Amino acid sequence: MKAAVIKKPGVIEVEEVPTPEPADGEVLLKIETCALCGTDQRVLSGEKHVDVPIVGHEITARVHSLGKNVRGVREGERIIVQTVIGCGRCQMCADHRENLCENTFKAIGYQFNGGFAEYMIMPKSGVDQGCLIPVPEDLPAEVGTLIEPLSCCVNGMNYIPMEDMEHVVVFGGGIIGVLNSLVAKARGVPTVTIMDVSQERLDLHKKLGLPIDNLVNSLGGDPVEWVMGHTNGRGANAVVVAASVKLIVPIGMKALRRGGHISIFAGMPKSDPAQSIDLNLIHYNELNVHGATSSAYREYLTARDFLVSGKIDGKQLVTHRFPLEDFNNAVKTQADPSTGALKVVIEP
Repeated sequence: MKAAVIKKPGVIEVEEVPTPEPADGEVLLKIETCALCGTDQRVLSGEKHVDVPIVGHEITARVHSLGKNVRGVREGERIIVQTVIGCGRCQMCADHRENLCENTFKAIGYQFNGGFAEYMIMPKSGVDQGCLIPVPEDLPAEVGTLIEPLSCCVNGMNYIPMEDMEHVVVFGGGIIGVLNSLVAKARGVPTVTIMDVSQERLDLHKKLGLPIDNLVNSLGGDPVEWVMGHTNGRGANAVVVAASVKLIVPIGMKALRRGGHISIFAGMPKSDPAQSIDLNLIHYNELNVHGATSSAYREYLTARDFLVSGKIDGKQLVTHRFPLEDFNNAVKTQADPSTGALKVVIEP
């Protein structure tokens, strides 16, 4: 089979490698589509370490063949892949919150070979956990790849009563910021604002016709003043930090109304994650501060249902498609803002 193989940081070659055979309890998947994400870029460049030479975790596939003793999965079934595989022993895994596994979860494309190939193996631990999630035959494969990142946004917003809110502000206009915004709209928030420093990115959102109420260039003025001016001085009900810029967190807290919620969705640089904040803002305004990391089975089902029902239109989010042979061009396209790329998919 063909696969995009990491030879060393920044060097990826599409080459022939042996097609894996499913062992006892494993499932061999034939990849339909696998999408690139920002974490993939960090891995491919060598910024982030993984244990395998083939990455990719936003996957739509078909079950190609079964190893011995596999139950509940059938050949030919169309599925998407749950990325995170927990230890199966801790309390978090018992609660089906494998993304918070107390013994550190493993993941497709990180500890197990991923989807930038013609075939991949779902390990027995993933099969047993239920990481092969069925999707309808009429769901476009490229839309199926959105279920994984969308599930992460669903998870991050689980803590926030979106149905009771008037105005939500999302800092960061990349695909994750967009998906967070679309989850807020799908859950009934009347007004959603995206703030970003890139006018190119905001213009792309407008060109694509995304159902976002306000697209604001935060370089053009004080973001807090803008929020206060558009909320009768009360502030936003919720702020989502969807960009890895730690200075946004205190800004977002100042933009909240009393009793508001802030979700720190984006991870910050591990070399310098600390940021000074005014704790009295939390104390006197009774602010709610939430974290978010990955997702688990229930969030995948919600994300799938949003896309299948049409509450979220996934088709408009996929801007570029590449065959596996052009993998390196796909990576360059996603990394270059001038290309107008929002979501880039690889089709083996």
